[in-house]
Amino acid sequence: MNKIFLALALLLTAGFAVAYWRMGGFKAATVTLETTAKPYYLAGRYYEGPAQDEAFGDLTREAYNLRKAGKLRGDFGNIFYNSPESSRDSARVFVGVLVADTTSQQLPAGYQYRTFPAGQRVLHARIQASYLIAPDKLYTGVKDAAEAQKLTLQHVYLEHFPEQSEPEVLAVVK
Repeated sequence: MNKIFLALALLLTAGFAVAYWRMGGFKAATVTLETTAKPYYLAGRYYEGPAQDEAFGDLTREAYNLRKAGKLRGDFGNIFYNSPESSRDSARVFVGVLVADTTSQQLPAGYQYRTFPAGQRVLHARIQASYLIAPDKLYTGVKDAAEAQKLTLQHVYLEHFPEQSEPEVLAVVK
């Protein structure tokens, strides 16, 4: 009986390891120091409060549903206005969809535009991984690169989760 449980445990462990590998869980983020060449426009709503609050999840689902229904064209994205460590307790974030410009589509009720300006020095992290795994890997990569290069982060982060490309985070440096 113990051998059956051991074999089952090993099989489950191997299965989870393969699934994690297929999702990109064993990959590290690629991080480069860059200057943003163009502005990024987000259509969305601002949220401030506990990161685990249902209201934050509701805004994320709303942006996803508007995008899926074709009412907003673009990729899912966020601008965080505080560090990832503190955003676990209290998030200050603009949740929405990255759009090509601010004139080609009408905003849904209650939505507004925010701009992540061009000309900013950023640590640009990207990874070939599932959006479920990517955020922790991207933020770890940004933090490690900032420490290695002795850079100070301003705690403003643009998250971009494109459907057809690599998830990425741009972290503004001083």
